[in-house]
Amino acid sequence: MKRWMVLCLLACACGSDSGSPDGGTSGGSGSITGTVGGHPLSVKDAVFAIDSSTKIVTVVVADRANICTLLSGTTLPSGTTTVLGFALLNYPGGLSAADVVTGDYTWYDLQNLTGAPPPGKYWNGAFVIPTSCTAASSTNSTGGSVSVTQVGTSTGTHLKVTLNNAAFGVDALNGSIEAVYCEAVNNPTCGSGLLYRPGAFE
Repeated sequence: MKRWMVLCLLACACGSDSGSPDGGTSGGSGSITGTVGGHPLSVKDAVFAIDSSTKIVTVVVADRANICTLLSGTTLPSGTTTVLGFALLNYPGGLSAADVVTGDYTWYDLQNLTGAPPPGKYWNGAFVIPTSCTAASSTNSTGGSVSVTQVGTSTGTHLKVTLNNAAFGVDALNGSIEAVYCEAVNNPTCGSGLLYRPGAFE
């Protein structure tokens, strides 16, 4: 049985775009209040992907437009980029996860699992400021919840979620996100080395 792939770091803002964070056309949207380490996140785009083998939904939110294109690039754009990346896991128990459904996903320390988690709906993620395609300043999530209000699909239905005091140490984020599907999230060209990939558990 595999431990779940959980994003610990996301330098997903890598790409070929050299414009400002608000340049280009955004597919996703959102509004987030609060700061992490003094850094706000003015949402310019939001994307998600579904891992067909683990059922995990990964969400990437950034203050740059065209995230899906950037994920497939090879260089980090100029200027500071701020990223929120998190994963959603619906685990009913047993040998596999289930599809993500609407409802509240409680924070759980999925990064440090020593066995299967108890049955439940969980989220985990990080607030990231990438410094290159392979390095970033990151603050891991520590609490709060994420509510899924609309399940997204790879065929066009947007994912809609609400952050409920999503904690990152002493800081917290609140707000709503509407993300569009982007398969590149599952295997980014730039930033893939910053993905946390747990090993197997029994």
